[in-house]
Amino acid sequence: MNSISGGNTIGPLICGFVVESIGWRWHKWMAVIFTSINFIAVLLFVPETQYNRDISKSLGSETSAGSVQTSDPNLASSSELVKVEKSPGGKEAEVASQTDAHPALQIPKKTWLQEMSLWNELPKDTNLWEMFIRPLPLIVYPAVMFSFLTYAVSLAWVVAINILNSFILQAPPYNWKPSINGLINIPALLGNLLGSVTGGWLVDKYSDWRARKNNGVFKPESRLVLLIIPALIVPAGCILFGYGVAETMHWTTLFFGNGMVSVGLTAVPIIGMTYVSDAYLPVAPDALLLVNGLKNIVAFGFLHGVSDWVASAGYINTFGTQAGVYVAVLALAIPLFFFGERIRHTTSLWKIVLRN
Repeated sequence: MNSISGGNTIGPLICGFVVESIGWRWHKWMAVIFTSINFIAVLLFVPETQYNRDISKSLGSETSAGSVQTSDPNLASSSELVKVEKSPGGKEAEVASQTDAHPALQIPKKTWLQEMSLWNELPKDTNLWEMFIRPLPLIVYPAVMFSFLTYAVSLAWVVAINILNSFILQAPPYNWKPSINGLINIPALLGNLLGSVTGGWLVDKYSDWRARKNNGVFKPESRLVLLIIPALIVPAGCILFGYGVAETMHWTTLFFGNGMVSVGLTAVPIIGMTYVSDAYLPVAPDALLLVNGLKNIVAFGFLHGVSDWVASAGYINTFGTQAGVYVAVLALAIPLFFFGERIRHTTSLWKIVLRN
């Protein structure tokens, strides 16, 4: 998450120096250069993970007795018997251990050149169009809707400050150069780091503690409790930034406000998307794909005309409204916390999940 959010902080941080030293057009050219390098690196060093794996069909299925059934009679004869200690009785049972002698386990590894192939074989029952539209129905699940809405507002307010700060800091009374203007992203970077620790390590520790208190039963809703941290910090940062600009306060006020708003850019998406993964693990890849796609659309809707919004309503009203919207969206975690378990059990039976 830090790598993704770094594009919103590190990029603007160095952009001012590029504009001032070699011209404003070059920051676009540098984006093209680095994007091209990244694209080539992905092609060369990120192998395709989609394979047609028939190994499960070849090896059969495990029976209730602990042995392995297989349609291949040669497998049982070529396998070795190992002793497995069972718990809690401590009895030992002999089960068939499938060895590498089975043909399905002797698939040759692809060479580097073969992995560079533009096309790989897809399973015969795969329909590309169905794969494309498959994530869309998942929007009806409350966890998915909550995740993309919270991600969208967390992204929107950070980008809004990035859009507006050059109009603020390069104009009177600050009169900063473009290179100095970019330094406002240093507290944003620190906010991202604090948010990642909050949404990642701290939430994991809290969830583990809650699971131990709940007789070892983990509930995904326990992750939502610590959303209270960004729910307090981010709106306060919005108000601080808005008042700081409107009242032409010292630049440190704007820096602190931006850093506080940036906490939500990592903390909230980490919590939200992890909650989706825990709640709907069988369809987690499709659900997270939908979350990342929709959050860009909603964020664009909030940001479209943000300059005109500030011009007509002023910084205090604009950022005060942003703070209110943020609190309202994160407040959706309250019903999920109390009724999330019931919702998960109900929605897990919906045909959308079963079909995916």
